[in-house]
Amino acid sequence: MPPMSATRMRLERLSDERERTNEKIEDRLRLAEDEQRSLNELEQQDLTAYRQQVSDLDEEIGLLAGDLERNEKTRDVSALLRAGEKPEPGEGAGVVVYRTFAQYARDELIVRYPQLAAQAAEHGDVDVVLGQARERLAAAKLRVQNTLTSNVAGLLPTQYLTQILDLINSTRPVSASGRTVPLDRGKLSYPRILSRPTVLKQTAEKTEAGTGQLSVTMDQINADTYLGGGDLSWQTITWSSPDALALWFELAAEAYAQQTESAACSELGTAGGGTIATPLGTTGTESFQQWRAAVLQGLKTIYAQTGGRAQTDVLWLSADRFFALAGVGTDQILQVSPVGNLDVGAMTGTWSGLRVIGTYGFGSPSSAAVLGDASAFLVGETQGAPVELRTAEPNIGGMEVGVIGAYKAKVFDSNRFIHLS
Repeated sequence: MPPMSATRMRLERLSDERERTNEKIEDRLRLAEDEQRSLNELEQQDLTAYRQQVSDLDEEIGLLAGDLERNEKTRDVSALLRAGEKPEPGEGAGVVVYRTFAQYARDELIVRYPQLAAQAAEHGDVDVVLGQARERLAAAKLRVQNTLTSNVAGLLPTQYLTQILDLINSTRPVSASGRTVPLDRGKLSYPRILSRPTVLKQTAEKTEAGTGQLSVTMDQINADTYLGGGDLSWQTITWSSPDALALWFELAAEAYAQQTESAACSELGTAGGGTIATPLGTTGTESFQQWRAAVLQGLKTIYAQTGGRAQTDVLWLSADRFFALAGVGTDQILQVSPVGNLDVGAMTGTWSGLRVIGTYGFGSPSSAAVLGDASAFLVGETQGAPVELRTAEPNIGGMEVGVIGAYKAKVFDSNRFIHLS
């Protein structure tokens, strides 16, 4: 196999480089489009540089392609001139070359069928004709050499996917279920009622009946800050495909979501009221009747604790509790109130008229099951969190990156929550 020309090798390398650069352009645009936002200043600078690089590559690729085309035409003419000097099959002591398939087929037929060999010999010696045909076929077969993939490794570039196949999950079902409160400062203040006026039946004219002082206090909680950082080289950012910088921010957003979701679940677990009189037992052993009884007892307890002002609408569950609930069944045909419908893939659904939310935030195993009012569960967070941070490092050819966000989850009134386990 003749060695690959320098023109062809450079043309292939530049073509691959152009393809990788175009992929980087697509990655930048896809990231902005997925997030439904405009390109930031750094992304615009990157796109300008990539497009200029593609333009320069196109110019040289065009020149090299022309050189390669001229070289191939020169080879075609040389091969044509050499072909006129080759002897016919069987003539002389040179190398046997079959010009056409008909020549090769003639010798094959002579060897396979003796009658055809006799006709080809006419008045000559049949054995001589047969022997010459066999010699030509043997010589031609000796010239045929196998070309394996190991012989053309330079023509078989490694194939790889430009997509990350691993799962990146930045969902926060518990945080999303609460009452969202914009967080503009490091502290979150909210009013809370301490006492209410009363209204009673008057016993007689001009006698005092309902009375009571309205008392409202202002509660204040401090927000927690979540921060993650890293440092990427210019080479990593520029040459990677898929885009390493975009992947870093996606993974950092996932880590931020997991931390804040765990914080929200911790608030529900520690401040979310007491426990029902007959709590659920070991996860996975409860029957349909036990789940039904626990939910109804929890609703009754919250109703009593809030003086009938309950608006209980959500059942928050850890992953193991959710799948345990999804697996229970009943042989009862008629239910006075709706039973439920759970989507095990999305870990959400309904049960006894309540919205059910399953989450990884409680940890596993945790057996958490909290019943409560979503409007009494405050979730404060800075706008756009987690905010992406970028700082160029021209002196060392890199970029320091990070994500940051302030977050706080708070149970507004513990009387509106109860634990089932």
